[in-house]
Amino acid sequence: MRLAELQDAAIVGHSMGGMVALAYAGTYPAQVSRLGVLDGAFLSGSRRTPIHEQMSRWIDQLDRISEREPSAFRTIEEAAQRLSARNKRLTPAQALHLARHGVRQNADGLYRWKFDHHLRARAPYRLSPDDYIGLWSRISCPTLLMWGDESFLPDPEAAGLLAHFKQAELQKIEGAGHWLHHDRLDVVLASLRRFLATPQAAQSAI
Repeated sequence: MRLAELQDAAIVGHSMGGMVALAYAGTYPAQVSRLGVLDGAFLSGSRRTPIHEQMSRWIDQLDRISEREPSAFRTIEEAAQRLSARNKRLTPAQALHLARHGVRQNADGLYRWKFDHHLRARAPYRLSPDDYIGLWSRISCPTLLMWGDESFLPDPEAAGLLAHFKQAELQKIEGAGHWLHHDRLDVVLASLRRFLATPQAAQSAI
């Protein structure tokens, strides 16, 4: 955003993207006009493991990931079936759409996920809960926190996170997990359009 010289930008992020968006808005509060976070606001435990143990654990995770053969699929449809098995709420059309854009065909003719599997490892260079709270308390724009009531992340309200924001509202989405924009796309889009003050005709889910 700094390179693009954007001002008063509205940012929406999911999961890790939501955490990054929160950190950015706390670092440059004057540059963000509205902030939407989809299941990305949470604080991990405050007890810190000694850094040498964090480093050793991280390197061990990277080694194990390097030794594993990435999942491979003969067809895009097989990849879609894997996604459906992981998230029962996906329609067949949604799963196929996500698989089509989420895999690439390699030289051996098989399809593999595009993402870097090494990102699964928990890196030791993370902000502490106090650091996140310090950033969140600097966010000056209206903030919408969205949370799926079946998410593996804790309820932001029950965790007391709203107290760290100047003007934040929480919307709990029923029947949605961590990927709430896949599970209840219509509800998420309607809420974001209201929040961003850009009402449009509702679009059908993919």
